[in-house]
Amino acid sequence: MARKRSVVVAGGGIGGLAVAAGMAARGLDVIVLERAERIGTGGSGLVLQPNGVRAADALDARIGARIRAVGHVPRPGEVRVLMDATGRVLAEEPVGAAADAPQVPVLRSVLHRALLDEALTAGASVVLAATVTGYTVRAGHVAVGLSDGSVTECDALVGADGIHSAVRARMLGDGPPQYRGYTSVRGRTTGSALGQRGHVVNGRGIQLFIAPVGDDTLYWTARITAPPGVWPAKGPAGARLALLNALEGWYAPVVDLVRAADAADVVVTDIHDRDPAARWVDGRVVLLGDAAHPMVPALAQGANLALEDAAVLAEALASPAEVPDALALYARERMARAAAVVLASRRQGDLDQGADRATEHERDAHIASTGRKDVGLDDVVGWRPRPRPRPRERNGTTTPTTTVLTKKGATVTGAPHIVLISGSLRPGSTCDRVAEWCARACVERGASARVFTGSEIDFPAYRPGLADTHAAVAGFLAGLRAADGVILVSPTYHATVSGLLKNALDYVNDIGGPVPYLQGRAIGTVAVGSAAQGAASTLTTLRTIGHALRGWPTPVGVAVSRAPEASGADGGEPAPDAARLAEMVSQVVWLGGARAEDAAPPVLGAVA
Repeated sequence: MARKRSVVVAGGGIGGLAVAAGMAARGLDVIVLERAERIGTGGSGLVLQPNGVRAADALDARIGARIRAVGHVPRPGEVRVLMDATGRVLAEEPVGAAADAPQVPVLRSVLHRALLDEALTAGASVVLAATVTGYTVRAGHVAVGLSDGSVTECDALVGADGIHSAVRARMLGDGPPQYRGYTSVRGRTTGSALGQRGHVVNGRGIQLFIAPVGDDTLYWTARITAPPGVWPAKGPAGARLALLNALEGWYAPVVDLVRAADAADVVVTDIHDRDPAARWVDGRVVLLGDAAHPMVPALAQGANLALEDAAVLAEALASPAEVPDALALYARERMARAAAVVLASRRQGDLDQGADRATEHERDAHIASTGRKDVGLDDVVGWRPRPRPRPRERNGTTTPTTTVLTKKGATVTGAPHIVLISGSLRPGSTCDRVAEWCARACVERGASARVFTGSEIDFPAYRPGLADTHAAVAGFLAGLRAADGVILVSPTYHATVSGLLKNALDYVNDIGGPVPYLQGRAIGTVAVGSAAQGAASTLTTLRTIGHALRGWPTPVGVAVSRAPEASGADGGEPAPDAARLAEMVSQVVWLGGARAEDAAPPVLGAVA
């Protein structure tokens, strides 16, 4: 029996426990080393946004179900009240459940307990009062140093040890995080006159966020513009009294909410973040969550991105890829998105504080005009995990999907493998969502699928041989070698194929082997945009590229204006965009299946 891959996770926070649960559920040998003597005893609450809930579902269906059970799932039509300090309502922001994932406020301690239970149930080990102080990467393993002087060895080390990560300090040595100009006072209150409904209350230099977490309890967070160190020095009781003084004259139920909180539950933290890091990986060592991308809480994304990281990393380390390659591909998939969210959170935090009259007016006017607190959150919460291959049914029986290695690369036994390329540089763009929709449609039709997005494969300085030194390029080329079909998705606003997509296709020149280019692969093309002329031009260019790369047969092309909501989710008549995409995907999968069964495909002629 093959030895299990061993992984040490430094840190038993949300990200560390989540990735431990996901990896253990996938058969890895996982140990979590947590410096505290107890897990999940502090903190107030947080909001798991739809992207975080989807990540939990991807880690394990049990985790997603557990989160919904322990948190507050909004009712249909539920709103969050946005008001100023006097109680004047600026807007009511809808927070009802999304089609596939709700927004779930939850107490941090309850979430910690749920993730700990799931990690232990999956088979992970958790060691308390064990502090990781450093590591040494050696041939074939990592030596992890602990504060008691002992050393433990593993195949991979995950640094999930928070904003003051010792693993990050050893890897990057980039100094302390940056104070962002405001502090956070957090607590919880039961039996408030505000009821079980969320609120955001804006004052000058203060914003108070309130969310229900069940059992007639609200958790609240006050973010206060202040010099560093001032509020933490007050201690929990002193900070609560100082906050009450700062809220003098505010809407009375809000003041009473803070007054009724138990000082023992209050937590005071200065808010810090870091600039996006240049790398997250050192051989067999990788960063995750706040260790990789600490951010201010303005968009409520810290825990959510940690869950996204955990879902992607668990899949990567459970794959047949060598550990350094798996970690490099994980980092390439996650770094651009995390950097964008860190910077967006920083901008939103500056707006939220309203620290002077001008910014206070700008913030309140934005809320009143848009009906929402945050700027441009749709792309952030719209993240979805990559589809996982499903078993393929034959003659009424289910054939397990087994990943094997061949001379062509990683393929799935008994199923065509389709590679999808999104030609937009912006993470979470419409092109990305169309590519993800098509990938799910491929999987539903018995294929396996892999999406490469613009943020992964943008290498303007591409040159022959780059795959020898850049793991992301090597991964992309391996994906193309393994592909039985390729679907190209490009925005129409270029009036031609995007520069990114052209760069991506330039990689094909470096595939090598006896059959260069994309010869023999089925090719589908999608132009995304509302301009008819641009769509026609984009499809023409994509088809030309397909012919030049010797795709087979004539590339199938469709134009859509947006990504469909779901692939046949309601069982009704599909929308026109969905119907066109489904027809294209069906042809590519069918043709890819013919190629998978016969490396020399029969001549079937052009497909309209």
